[in-house]
Amino acid sequence: MIGCVFQDFRLLQQKTVFENVAFALEVIGKRREIINRVVPDVLEMVGLSGKANRLPSELSGGEQQRVAIARAFVNRPLVLLADEPTGNLDPETSKDIMDLLERINRTGTTVLMATHDHHIVDSMRQRVVELSLGRLVRDEQRGVYGMDR
Repeated sequence: MIGCVFQDFRLLQQKTVFENVAFALEVIGKRREIINRVVPDVLEMVGLSGKANRLPSELSGGEQQRVAIARAFVNRPLVLLADEPTGNLDPETSKDIMDLLERINRTGTTVLMATHDHHIVDSMRQRVVELSLGRLVRDEQRGVYGMDR
């Protein structure tokens, strides 16, 4: 299973935080009792346990991204794809989101992230794979953003 996190959050605006996260379980046919047990745990993990009944419009950008991450992770995917997950966030919130993705990675989920933010890449010092025109040009275990850095 794969989870996806988008730069623009892609939350269901008419659904609460709880319902947005639960939706990922509902579409694969999970029973309500499982949903009611798992969703609060994931919301606690992402720091939103007190906001389960809020609508996306009542949340900050960082909180909305945490909902999107919770929704992507609630099924405990083997891989979580994150497309510019900090692209619409301020630097402090971006760091918090990266810390959250790092915690998810420590649970055993592979986090594959696309970003243009060299500060994040340089500070994380994780594996960096660079593609150019669809071809692999670099694969470093503890890389930095650019080859010339």
